[in-house]
Amino acid sequence: MKLVINSTKLGRSLEFTRPGSEYIYVDLNNQPGTLGIQPNKDGHTLTYTGDDYDEFSRICQQWYRWYTA
Repeated sequence: MKLVINSTKLGRSLEFTRPGSEYIYVDLNNQPGTLGIQPNKDGHTLTYTGDDYDEFSRICQQWYRWYTA
């Protein structure tokens, strides 16, 4: 799965991916896929194991809003 958020706050696009079956990555370090950073909040790594794109998108957008707040 992949989601791109065009961030005006960061001045660039962020690409969230889930290349495997669970862990989510974001290219905050300008590296794609598994070379990116595993986003976390309060010590918990962002994960999603389902196949619903809308839920994946919701999880990523929620983290993005927390990160840029």
